[in-house]
Amino acid sequence: MTEYRVITKRIVSPDGKVISEAKSVAKASGDNNTQVSQSVSVNVSSSSSSSSSSSSSSSSSILQTGEI
Repeated sequence: MTEYRVITKRIVSPDGKVISEAKSVAKASGDNNTQVSQSVSVNVSSSSSSSSSSSSSSSSSILQTGEI
């Protein structure tokens, strides 16, 4: 079973323009082989310029039943 979580945060100016937006996407897949992936992207804009940045990470583990 795979689960997704998406979180989006925005900073909006009083006139309704989006000044910055950050989005985080996390994916977790289950069973005995667990993998978690996350990516984050940030966009910032103003009247004269805009910039963007993103990063991602991933980790995995194997769960073995019966081991202590």
